[in-house]
Amino acid sequence: MDKKLKNRYLILSLGFMVFGIIIVFRLFNLQIVEGEKYVTNTQKKILKEGEIEAPRGKIIDRYGVPVAVNRQGYSVYIVKTNTTTSEMNEMLLKLAELLEANGDSQADSFKKYLLFDPIRFNDLTEKEIYSWQTNQDRLNIKEEDVCDTADELFKYLRNEKFKIDPSYTDEQAYKIMNLRYEILINNWNFTSGAMVQLARDVSTETVAEIEERNHEFPGIITMIEPVREYIDAYNVAHVLGYIRSINSKQYDELKDEGYDNNDLIGQTGVEKSAERYLRGKNGKISIELDGDGRLTRKVVTAEAVPGSDVVLTIDTELQKVAMESLARNIEKIRNDKQGPNYGDAYSGSAVVLDVNSGDVLAMVSYPSYDPSIYLAGSDDVEAQKTIIELTKDEYKQKALLNRTIQEIYAPGSTFKPITAIAGLEKGVITPQSNNIVDKGHTYIGGRYLYCLEKPDYGHGVLSLKRALETSCNMYFYELGTRTGIEELTKWANYFGLGKKTGIDLPNEVSGMMSSIELKKQLRNDVWRPADTAQVSIGQYDNAFTPLQLANYIAALANGGKLYTPHVIKEVIKYDGSVVNKAEPEYTQIPVKESTIAAVKEGMVAVTTSIDGTAQKAFIGLPFEVAGKTGSAQTKSGGGRSPNGLFVCYAPADDPQIAIAVVIERGVWGSNAAPVARDIIDEYFGLKSANYGSSDLKPEQAVFTP
Repeated sequence: MDKKLKNRYLILSLGFMVFGIIIVFRLFNLQIVEGEKYVTNTQKKILKEGEIEAPRGKIIDRYGVPVAVNRQGYSVYIVKTNTTTSEMNEMLLKLAELLEANGDSQADSFKKYLLFDPIRFNDLTEKEIYSWQTNQDRLNIKEEDVCDTADELFKYLRNEKFKIDPSYTDEQAYKIMNLRYEILINNWNFTSGAMVQLARDVSTETVAEIEERNHEFPGIITMIEPVREYIDAYNVAHVLGYIRSINSKQYDELKDEGYDNNDLIGQTGVEKSAERYLRGKNGKISIELDGDGRLTRKVVTAEAVPGSDVVLTIDTELQKVAMESLARNIEKIRNDKQGPNYGDAYSGSAVVLDVNSGDVLAMVSYPSYDPSIYLAGSDDVEAQKTIIELTKDEYKQKALLNRTIQEIYAPGSTFKPITAIAGLEKGVITPQSNNIVDKGHTYIGGRYLYCLEKPDYGHGVLSLKRALETSCNMYFYELGTRTGIEELTKWANYFGLGKKTGIDLPNEVSGMMSSIELKKQLRNDVWRPADTAQVSIGQYDNAFTPLQLANYIAALANGGKLYTPHVIKEVIKYDGSVVNKAEPEYTQIPVKESTIAAVKEGMVAVTTSIDGTAQKAFIGLPFEVAGKTGSAQTKSGGGRSPNGLFVCYAPADDPQIAIAVVIERGVWGSNAAPVARDIIDEYFGLKSANYGSSDLKPEQAVFTP
């Protein structure tokens, strides 16, 4: 073999030998010398435990029309990694600026307490500020270190609590604090390796950028999650309610039930009362991270169980008609300044009940609001502005109030059927008797009382039917005085007036029914006959919710069954099984059939007789309606219009629905009757009568009293 070629083979062989020795050495170094180090690094790829948020149950109306549903969204979480405090602060600032650049909201628990530009406490009392700082689940500051001013607290948090580098501006430091605080209040979850939510319902742009720049966001994870969405909810807002981030008080009460600081929870309406059904069971997920805190794998270990769907008794179409009718008729009343009308009608309510079950078919409080604003993030300036306006505005702000169960009104003449029932049951009158005479004026208990329509000579001799038809005060003054306050109170209580109905909605108020005991309690005074006279026509201390009025009329219509009204028809589990179904519950009122019949006859005359106080509103119906108008002075006195009320049931000969309408400062009960007519037309599929047209849409109304 050529010597030159032989040398080349020798060199090549030596090269392979050296290369082999290097490989063997490297393997020895990796496996033996540095083996423990790499085993440790491998062990850093641990599985972090997290939760998969369960979809909240849907809310639908009685016919399956969706009101509250869920859509797919993205949330941003953080899990604990080996980053230093300085590295975490730097990373959180990048995340905050990314969210801000894409218009996404981040966790805002911190903003509920401390605001920036200028630095200040967020409308808190001294007690709340102190409690926040010393609470071990919040800032956990020692009592001796509590800061008196917002500036002092800001500096403490910046320099001591979160150790934010001095090179950052105050604005940047505040952004870091906001996210650090969210981690702080979820510290147990964070330190135990669980996920802590930093942002909800972020954009796909944010998700894509986090994944693209994952080396800049150690421990940051994005998750697909359900997001609540309301559909055409303005008309049904007070029944539906809304969800919002759990507050500190709710968290303290519910943390033992599995709630954490990231949870959204029902705050009002059905969202609150059916929270235990709507809330699903979260699933479990294991998150694998590499040594640098970057996500390498997600493993679902337990699927989330969706919450149950809630079916309402509400008919959303009927609800819409009631809301639009209220808006239209209130505008008409406001623009028709005659008599005692000061043009100050701006609000009202209407309730429709199934008289044979207690189902609430419609429950409207006007003006209303869009509950979707509470789903908006803290960075949605317009939504937050609207929320503040709703909370603080003296007039429009009562839009948050469900007037049907949270506001009480003097019933005025809508109470007169109770006075009639009490008088008939005691035997003061009979359905046929004509033993009460209206002379135009009378003297009761040291007080002169006058007939409003005919103060000079009155209505003359009156039957009960005629007295209800014309709503003669003089008749009921006399009847109530003869009957006595004890009987009036007793029968009002039988029909549920001045007592909570027990409806399945939160924050119902009880109202008041006048009595000897109540006067003693309120005024420390004795009862007088003139007081009884005032009670008899629905004044004095009588103050009831519209729902109580509707329920009492429903009981009168069905012959004496006082149902417990309800807005939840049934609850259906995700697998289709029925979890809960509302069964009619009622108390039988011990009232004679002849008494009911006599009162019904008078109420029919109200809507059918030429002298009936609500006759005009019900012309042209194919059946008769039994109703009663009412007008009641507001407690504020002169310079303000009286409230207008109307109650009824239909059809008169085969009752199906009962209605109560209250228009605040609506002047006359006859002004509220057209709302009831529109509701009846819609429910029975009749052509709606035109009682006044307007281009006004309820949700667009802006009032300037």
